[in-house]
Amino acid sequence: MIARKSALIMATQVLNGILGYIAIFLVARYMNVADPDYALGVVAFAYGLVAIFHIFEDLGFNQAHVKRVSEGQDLGTCNGTFVALKVVLTAFMVVLLMGSVWFWKNVVGRGFESPQHETAVYVMLLYFVLWSVSQIMLQTFKARREIAKDQLPFFMETLFRVIATVYVVFAGYGVIALAWTYVVGEVAILLTSLYFFRGYPIKRPSWQYVKMYATFAIPLAIVVASTKVMTNVDKVLIQLFWGAAEGGNYFAIYRLSRFLDMATLAIGTLLFPTMSALHARTDLGGIKRLSYTAERYLSMVIFPIVFFMIFMARPVIHIMLSNKFYPAIPILQILPIFALFDALEKPYQMKLLGMSLPKFARNRVLLMVALNVALNILLIPRDIQMLGVRLAGMGAVGAAIATVIAYLAGLVYTRWVVWRVSRMAVNWRIGLHFLAALAMGLTLATLYQYFPVGRWYELAAVGLLGLGLYLGLLALMREFTRADLDLFMDTLNIRKMGRYVREELRGK
Repeated sequence: MIARKSALIMATQVLNGILGYIAIFLVARYMNVADPDYALGVVAFAYGLVAIFHIFEDLGFNQAHVKRVSEGQDLGTCNGTFVALKVVLTAFMVVLLMGSVWFWKNVVGRGFESPQHETAVYVMLLYFVLWSVSQIMLQTFKARREIAKDQLPFFMETLFRVIATVYVVFAGYGVIALAWTYVVGEVAILLTSLYFFRGYPIKRPSWQYVKMYATFAIPLAIVVASTKVMTNVDKVLIQLFWGAAEGGNYFAIYRLSRFLDMATLAIGTLLFPTMSALHARTDLGGIKRLSYTAERYLSMVIFPIVFFMIFMARPVIHIMLSNKFYPAIPILQILPIFALFDALEKPYQMKLLGMSLPKFARNRVLLMVALNVALNILLIPRDIQMLGVRLAGMGAVGAAIATVIAYLAGLVYTRWVVWRVSRMAVNWRIGLHFLAALAMGLTLATLYQYFPVGRWYELAAVGLLGLGLYLGLLALMREFTRADLDLFMDTLNIRKMGRYVREELRGK
């Protein structure tokens, strides 16, 4: 059942990725603005800035809710306590952001690049407030491993955001309307999750439960805060030192790469409560087997996708975006690697969290954010004039390099900790996935020199060719077996998947 739930997550993320690509494609090709990369840059800046303040809405309590519910604590009291915590934390986030904007404008005497930038910030603030409310339901679904209820709202969010984007683009609206599409999508996810949440108990908040949540959340607060900073400071720095156009190039590639990492993150949310339940039963052998299995299949799936994006970057951008985004080719050849490193690390991070060892997740993120912020400051700006310091001036490419190095450091640290705590050695057969994906990428890049790819169906055909080559090489190395094929075919069985979704939505 874990395999089927994981497949549902992957399928949902693929659909979300396709729909998200359609939105980016429409903006890049048809939006009625002089520079579509500028429009994307404004939205990316507003999203990144508000997301940094969004750290104060979580502070580790989302994970604490998943932990306590999955352990079997009273669901109604957990829900009531979580609602109360969310109201307080969301209000704090809003006050802090609005106060910071006021201080920036009226005390520091600075402003925004344009009025559109400031307005977009307020629109994104509404988006994140609605997102905070939806977490009450979504985190409960994660804790109960009700993956259909957890994933379908995300699909509805992407679907309605894309529909809104289509309207904005072809009706001739501008940047602020594009920002509002995010709010439309979030309303969809909120209403869908509320519908699925009907009938769930919500009892009076308990001070005892607040303390129970806090004991798990406080060590993770710095993890959540640092992760938010690390994943959004690059967008803010690119806007500050290079402007919206460069930020738009980065944001477009970030969205193409991010769907892979979102799939990994979603699968991690399934692994976390599962490992928590195994740990509660002291089934350490089960945790070890699940960690290795999850790593192997995540690696097998994500390696070929990442290497396809790297080696076929030019046709991918030409077909999926437009030639205006050709300056972003080096970004696409670097940035997706971070999703690969995150996928290889995620099972072991969830293992440590499931074993109630959040301090190692904290240490990992502190290491990553220190590296990421330092490298962003060194690599993105041309100089810091007030200090008279010359820097690398690599812009968005520097941000991509910083992100990849930070995630590599996080992977190395987590694997070292897992070896020290559990003596779980590295599964070196994962290297076979790397070799097969590399051979696939080099072969496709060579073929592209003689047979240029200019249409979407040609890119799809090349992708299928690459997948066949990749799996064939793994089969020759005995890393992809008949048992693996049977598992994938059974997991992806549409009839069985539909039955699982229907049963879960009916509460069976």
